[in-house]
Amino acid sequence: MSITARVLLADSDSRRCDLLQKHLRALGCVLHLETDGHLAQQHLLLSPPDLAILDVALPTLTGIEISRRVRDQGSTLPLMLLCRSDRYSERVAALDAGADEALPFPFALEEFTARIRALLRRSRMGANDADGSQLIHRDLIVNTDERVVSRAGLSLKLTVKEYELLLYLLRHKEQVLSRHQILTAVWGDTWVGDDNLLDVYIRYLRKKIERPDLETLIHTVRGVGFMLQ
Repeated sequence: MSITARVLLADSDSRRCDLLQKHLRALGCVLHLETDGHLAQQHLLLSPPDLAILDVALPTLTGIEISRRVRDQGSTLPLMLLCRSDRYSERVAALDAGADEALPFPFALEEFTARIRALLRRSRMGANDADGSQLIHRDLIVNTDERVVSRAGLSLKLTVKEYELLLYLLRHKEQVLSRHQILTAVWGDTWVGDDNLLDVYIRYLRKKIERPDLETLIHTVRGVGFMLQ
């Protein structure tokens, strides 16, 4: 099945870049290639793609720095970062910077493709959510038609994955959800068993929706998972 999407591939590893660009073009993607971080960021600002795939070690401006700047601007653009190793610290740094995926190289092209499909699918589902409804819990409001999230009147900027995670918790509020339930529902076929990913994103959500002067909404259920209450 082809992938119809505009993709920015910014990679300074020439061998990997050559492999991935051939694969992405074979899938039907329209590619823009960069090997420099500043040029990649400039392209993101001037002509935002459907998906950005960034090398964590880009020269002049790393993929992690680009991700952080993109998120600071409030963008929910799907971001995949390509790590240079399978070190957990590098993957966590990429996720902390706002990446939706942090994929260590080498990887199977089948997994790479599945993760891209999942990112694009969730992004498009969110952009085209047609029910026009509002999900409300206490002072938390999510407009699923416009993908607008607010709490206590303050607008919140969430990444694609943060939004999907919050939506799942909100649609199952007052229910204790196991870690496996959440990972399967939110990450689907891109989840490969590393449940530390869930802890990272729960931490992201808490930083954005919880404040000392407000009631706690996301609760940890020890030994089980989490619930929105």
